[in-house]
Amino acid sequence: MTRTARRRYARGIGRSLDLLLFFPALIYVLTEHVLWAGARALLRGLGALAVVRAAQAWLGLLPPLAALPVFLVPEVFSHASELWAAVLLARGHLLAAGLMAVLGKGLATVILVWIYHACEPALLRVRWFARAHDAALRWRAGLLARTDPWRRAALARLARVRLGPSAIRRRFRRWRGRLDQRLVPGLVWLRRWR
Repeated sequence: MTRTARRRYARGIGRSLDLLLFFPALIYVLTEHVLWAGARALLRGLGALAVVRAAQAWLGLLPPLAALPVFLVPEVFSHASELWAAVLLARGHLLAAGLMAVLGKGLATVILVWIYHACEPALLRVRWFARAHDAALRWRAGLLARTDPWRRAALARLARVRLGPSAIRRRFRRWRGRLDQRLVPGLVWLRRWR
């Protein structure tokens, strides 16, 4: 293989990887900058409560091997919410099942992050956990560096799309107007046949 052919091949692989990483980067941007911002605000608000601060201080005092099983609590909650969502889905409640699955998993994730931040110093004293933690952070840094152009483009697009309350109100009025144009003639036709 010639040098030029190797460069073309490497460039093609790089473009393929960029295309492959675009959707995970887009999901990451939406999750971190839209959904996670709300979760952080919620955690800050809840963190101001005395009961939550006391629980966080208690979790921080746990020894490393006692802190690990605490992670099972949100995991059990997550699986219980998934089971309940499956029951709701089996009974034909599609919307309720979807909400239960998303909210249950989301709440379990928020609680898991809160427990992790409370127990992080103790957990990092466990050698295998510290190695896994460092490897995950290195992998995340590499992924973020690789997807940085895509993330910047998605953030720029998101910044252009952000709407104020009045713009959202105007958009909904336009949608209602379009629906009225399509639905009202059908409703008039139905009224004639009553």
